[in-house]
Amino acid sequence: MKFLICGVGSIGERHIRNLISLGFDDIILFRKRNNPLRTISNIFPTYSSLRECLDKKPDVAIICNPTHLHIETAIQCAKANCHIFIEKPISHNLEKCDELILTLKQKNKIAMVGYMMRYHPCILKMKKWIEKGDIGKIISLRSVWGEYLPDWHPWEDYRKTYAAVRNMGGGPALTLSHELDLAIWLFGKVNKVVGMTNYNSNLEIDTEHAIDILISFESGITGNIHLDYFQKPPKRSIEIVGSKGRIEFDYYLNRVILYTHDDINGKVFSVDKEFEHNDMFVSEIEQFIYTIKYGKLSPISIKDSLMSVDVALRALRSD
Repeated sequence: MKFLICGVGSIGERHIRNLISLGFDDIILFRKRNNPLRTISNIFPTYSSLRECLDKKPDVAIICNPTHLHIETAIQCAKANCHIFIEKPISHNLEKCDELILTLKQKNKIAMVGYMMRYHPCILKMKKWIEKGDIGKIISLRSVWGEYLPDWHPWEDYRKTYAAVRNMGGGPALTLSHELDLAIWLFGKVNKVVGMTNYNSNLEIDTEHAIDILISFESGITGNIHLDYFQKPPKRSIEIVGSKGRIEFDYYLNRVILYTHDDINGKVFSVDKEFEHNDMFVSEIEQFIYTIKYGKLSPISIKDSLMSVDVALRALRSD
């Protein structure tokens, strides 16, 4: 396969490194700035024109440019007969998403969106416990994810990154939408959404600094999801409460605990010491490549990913 990487920031470089580790080296780059790669010594053909890249007939396009450019870039790549992998969130709005879906269908191409947290061993264990009914009927969930935005990319001015700029699709509601995707993946369609934004930190950004999202699912489950850019040290946790117990996940401790009415001390599942954050990115790309080779359904389709974007946008509008 020939891969086209559209946008070569930190996530673009991560995908390049992972493709190399998986044995793929036929890679071309689409980027506006031809600076030296920060973490990769390999030299790849690089073009500032997407049309010129597509003339090289890549098989797969990995879309890693700023969020507001995802859909238009993906449409052009799909029209050029590329399978599409799009980093989350798929977009900052729902415009032209139908056109992308139609183009992919017409070209018989597969698309996947990069919600790699679905491949975390603790999340997979949590899902298994829920499906087995270990905590009974699910009642509610509470999720907290807070990080300090200036620490994400210390080598650049955080105020100029896409995550900090509203018209580029930034802000925690969209940029940290993994937690929304996980909630929908675990519990299904969302009914009501209420969002409360917060601009009270010292960050110099034009997006919300934090948002609290209250959601109810069609199943009757309710949830509270807090996302912010100002916590240091970072915090990331998910708590799911059921009629017979609860599950607690701590991302930074790499563990998930099952408490039940019959075992109040809890059953702990921790990931292997060999597990690394990057393993999730490798797993998602491996499955995407497998899906292409064997004509399988996308594990995280565009329609799936649009549900989390829809919730984020509804939360932002409701404030």
